[in-house]
Amino acid sequence: MPGLRRVLVVVLVAVAMLAGAPAGAGPATTYAGSSVGSSERSTALGRLSIPAIGVNAGIIPVGVTRSGHLAIGRSVRDVYRWRAGVQPGQQGSAVLAGHTWSKGPGVFDDLGRLRPGNLVVVGRNRFEVTRVRRVTGLKRAAVAGLFSDRGKPRLVLITCGDRNDLTGVYRTRIIVNARLLPAR
Repeated sequence: MPGLRRVLVVVLVAVAMLAGAPAGAGPATTYAGSSVGSSERSTALGRLSIPAIGVNAGIIPVGVTRSGHLAIGRSVRDVYRWRAGVQPGQQGSAVLAGHTWSKGPGVFDDLGRLRPGNLVVVGRNRFEVTRVRRVTGLKRAAVAGLFSDRGKPRLVLITCGDRNDLTGVYRTRIIVNARLLPAR
């Protein structure tokens, strides 16, 4: 799938820009459409639940902008998934991006508090957190490594972290990796 890989690189560059978002904007400065809450578009995948940090969010599939940026929406209560990427539970890594917000609660404000062993539920799929890290200066190749359509099903959650209150720039990205648990 060489075409898919090229498009993934474009999306990955957008995700890599997460840390450079202005204050209050969360993961990206480019928005698609209007502010949406948990809409009918998010129900096809179910919801994202992370009991350890109190997350219960809709999942909104998005495309990319003309400039190749992930078209993250304005909702700070929902998470975003590239509509052409791997869905949670499918082979490879599904990536969900969510906002942290300096002016009130954002869906991933507490993402950095997760620990290995915590449960993450996406629709009917259950995942176990395996790694939580803060990354500074994430290179393009490292971002590309977050996305894959190969291997066992896994989940990657990403947001901005360590906001500089003077500049409004987020200095790191918080990346959570999780593995799919067997169905009950």
